[in-house]
Amino acid sequence: MKNILSIIRHDLRKITGSVVAIITIMGLCLVPCCYAWFNILSNWAPYESEATGRISVAVANMDEGASAAGLTVNVGDKIEEALAANEDIGWVFEESDTKAIEGVYSGDYYAALVIPEDFSTNVLSFVNGDLTNPKLEYYENEKKNAVAPKITGKAKTAVQEEVNAAFVETLAGYVSDAASVAEASGIDPQQMLADLADRIDDLSGDLTSCIALADSAAGLTDASGNLLNVSEEFIGSTHDVFKANDKLLADAQKELSKVKKADTKKLDDAAKKIDDTADSLKTFKTVPVELLSASDIAYKTFLKVNRDKWVSRMNKLKSQADEQAKFLKQEEFTALSEKFTELSDTLSDISTGLEQLNEDMDYSEREPIIKKIQEDNDKAIELTEEISKQIRTDIDENLENALMNARTSLSGFRKTMSGADKGLSSLSKNLGSYGGALSKLKSSIGQTSSSLESLQDGAGSLSDILMNASGNDLLQELSNLMANDEAAVAEYLANPVDMDKEVFWPIENYGSAMAPFYTVLAQWVGALLTAVLIKVRVKKRDGLEDLRLHEWYFGRLGLYLLIGIAQALVVSAGDLLYVRIQCLSPLRFVLLTCITSIVFMMINYALVFALDNIGLGAGVIILVLQVAGSGGTYPVEVLPGIFRTLFPFMPFRYAMDAMRECIGGMYGNTYWTCIGILLLFAVISVAFGLAFYRPAKKLNDMIASSKAKSEIML
Repeated sequence: MKNILSIIRHDLRKITGSVVAIITIMGLCLVPCCYAWFNILSNWAPYESEATGRISVAVANMDEGASAAGLTVNVGDKIEEALAANEDIGWVFEESDTKAIEGVYSGDYYAALVIPEDFSTNVLSFVNGDLTNPKLEYYENEKKNAVAPKITGKAKTAVQEEVNAAFVETLAGYVSDAASVAEASGIDPQQMLADLADRIDDLSGDLTSCIALADSAAGLTDASGNLLNVSEEFIGSTHDVFKANDKLLADAQKELSKVKKADTKKLDDAAKKIDDTADSLKTFKTVPVELLSASDIAYKTFLKVNRDKWVSRMNKLKSQADEQAKFLKQEEFTALSEKFTELSDTLSDISTGLEQLNEDMDYSEREPIIKKIQEDNDKAIELTEEISKQIRTDIDENLENALMNARTSLSGFRKTMSGADKGLSSLSKNLGSYGGALSKLKSSIGQTSSSLESLQDGAGSLSDILMNASGNDLLQELSNLMANDEAAVAEYLANPVDMDKEVFWPIENYGSAMAPFYTVLAQWVGALLTAVLIKVRVKKRDGLEDLRLHEWYFGRLGLYLLIGIAQALVVSAGDLLYVRIQCLSPLRFVLLTCITSIVFMMINYALVFALDNIGLGAGVIILVLQVAGSGGTYPVEVLPGIFRTLFPFMPFRYAMDAMRECIGGMYGNTYWTCIGILLLFAVISVAFGLAFYRPAKKLNDMIASSKAKSEIML
């Protein structure tokens, strides 16, 4: 211990006796700290409106407006007005879309938003029944800055919110105008419901007559059966009329076969499946769009997590399309079958395109594949819409043809029967079959009567509901609200649900949130610079000729630790007093920075003590690994696997976690646990330095000799 203290006193005398040494020590204490302060200040509030408002995004409103049901609107103008009042982004309004796009291409703007000419027309397409999704054109310059596209993403969010609000306001305006027209025309909603209830009561009375008529028809079938039984005893059979009836039955059987072919249930199943396919394709539509703008990390994440799911989904949809094509071909729906076959081929192209993507592709290689996938997906969506319309058309046409043919056959049947008055005797062989038909007819009439009774009960219930609604004041209040306060209704419809947000461990600004990373980084840089500028070797002098290894080690380490504590006090004081970061536990923050500096000094000192020049290189490598993979800037979960593996062994992690406790608030024993792990790193470093000094000495001497021979390296 005596020799250790002697070395420390000697080092302090040497430093205080040299102006250059004092300036060097002051530089070691101040320069790394400036690195922390300036980086924290530069990241103080990069995502607040004061900062993002300086990022220029062009807006070109080319919307020509639209008219529907007597209402003229221009949604583009409303969006432009809303964006002009939005200070989150530096909006620049251009007169033409060409200037806006060229500004993005040249780098004058970070992004551009173009509202096309038919935007309002598409917004109001729901009024005409021809639904068309309105589309905005968004251009982005990703070369200009790596982070700027993430910030301009706020622009897209803001525009979407304004478009939704404008759409809801327009819809509310339609409803309000309809209410005003109804009121001006003297239409009372409550009276209208009462009249409707009366009409349904009349319908219920008519249904009573229908039920009585059906019961009479059932009695008539009984009488007809008795008549057939009596007639069978007197009427003989004739060969010619039998042949005519046989042909008639054959024609009827063919018509029934054709009606069966128009199996609407199976076509309805096909319609449901094509609707499911359309929903999946519309959900997938955002995938290629996001992939075109995705970073390499997001692109690779998609390949690992979601690509196989979508390939499987596309293959499943392809199999369904193949089954429908086969079924429809068998049922002689040739045109519809060909549409399903084309859809199957397009889904196969999408699946193949997804499988072609791999992690080794750069953006230029994967871009054409992703665009082809996007085109195929749009084509598939169009095919689903065409198929859906065609299915409904085929159902209607098929049933209409079957009914027309049935009418023709019945007409022929009547003619045949009218000419058979002289051949009544030939009916005797068919009376049994007619009796069975009459029995089935009676059963069908009974089912019809039951259905009419159920319909009558439902009509009565609906009449009661409407009558009660007509006397409810809520209906009148809603009508008055729509007529008098459409803005309130529009605001409610645009935001029907509010979300209560509760933040745990709130941090008031981004700079304070980044302070742990930059402070810890500055401390490691300070320790590394100290190892570069201050030698670890102790020269022999009087009284110190026979130093033991541990005395030499801890003797010079004392100077390192004093410099480390000075660095910690300077950087923590600057963070708290100059930068003024948020800190709920300032004393613990200062204590932690001192402990962190001591640990970092001991680690770098041990590396240089044991490995000399190799140790300096190792200190730089460890610094680089921790900057990239310690979770200071990005969550460790999004980093490559090598960093997630090394993460538990990085001193930065525990120093930053403890500093976050001081800044955001204490949770349990996290602070002291992190300090304990940091001190464990210090103990390990001491053991490493003392254990590897002698085994590595020959290698260190050889490297030093080689450097000296080069005559250009220190």
